[in-house]
Amino acid sequence: MRSASAWLLFLILCGCTEKGRVAAGITKLDSPSKLILYSLDPAPLQHDESIQSETVFHGYDILGRADIPDADERRALVRALARGARESDGSIGACFNPRHGLHVEQSGRSVDFVICFECLQVHAHGFQLGDGFLTSASPQATFDDSLRRHQVALAPK
Repeated sequence: MRSASAWLLFLILCGCTEKGRVAAGITKLDSPSKLILYSLDPAPLQHDESIQSETVFHGYDILGRADIPDADERRALVRALARGARESDGSIGACFNPRHGLHVEQSGRSVDFVICFECLQVHAHGFQLGDGFLTSASPQATFDDSLRRHQVALAPK
């Protein structure tokens, strides 16, 4: 019994450490020089996910996009994503139906996040801490509010 308790504590601490590392890595993007927020069609396309164009973001049709010129709004979006990573309780859905995307440029590098708040997964491209992580649903309100403010249609549920 004691070894099972120790193992459970180890797993919890590792999960907390990983969430903290991911959140800290996102927070390092806190002052982006450019940020684009995407509204995505959650149905995957039938071609290579690496294809990027004005209408495709990592394998998903772009329904609309907002270039975020305001530094405070860019910071709020990045911080919301970091908060989601910290808040994740490890829950994950069986889907990946991303309705949000985020392109962040800072200090000469760029990172893309393809986000499914339905299943609480984020696929990351160019992120130093791996190719994905889990999130909570809490950032969705910040993302949706920003899309609405920029008159970008939200993907249907």
